[in-house]
Amino acid sequence: MSRRKHRKRSREDLKKRGVQIAIGVGVLALIAIVLILKARKPDANPADPTVGVILPTAEAAVLTQPTPTPLPEAQLEQLLAAGEPAFVFFHSNNCVQCIRMIKIVEQVYPDFSESVPLVDVNVYDANNENLLYRAGIRAIPTLIFIDRAGQAQGYVGVMEPEALREQLQALDGE
Repeated sequence: MSRRKHRKRSREDLKKRGVQIAIGVGVLALIAIVLILKARKPDANPADPTVGVILPTAEAAVLTQPTPTPLPEAQLEQLLAAGEPAFVFFHSNNCVQCIRMIKIVEQVYPDFSESVPLVDVNVYDANNENLLYRAGIRAIPTLIFIDRAGQAQGYVGVMEPEALREQLQALDGE
């Protein structure tokens, strides 16, 4: 191959490489912009008909200050301090056994929702790391049933609906 052809090929290779790098940088920039936009808080929607409407004080307080849901760890501490029973459900939303257990809980728990509080703990939520550590969770799904005396009984894996119903009835009937 002659020097001239070699130089020409090298320049073409450099141009192609430059285009590839530019495309890569562009894609990374787009990803960064999307992540930044997702992370920032949304502004008030100017098309929202309630923006600028003056409401009576009680209604305004309800609309502007939603009740924050306490973290599962705080929920559990409140229940233990009050001497109430609790059903603590550690799971993820993507493991097969967890999804199966979520369906069972959705089927059985509504009958006990007034008498046995559910502490729902997603193990992949970073806010729950301390509770996972304190509870010594090593496998999911894990179900912990805590009676009024604070005594805990745990179960790892998928619990059949009837067995879950029996555990919740025991907590409810104390």
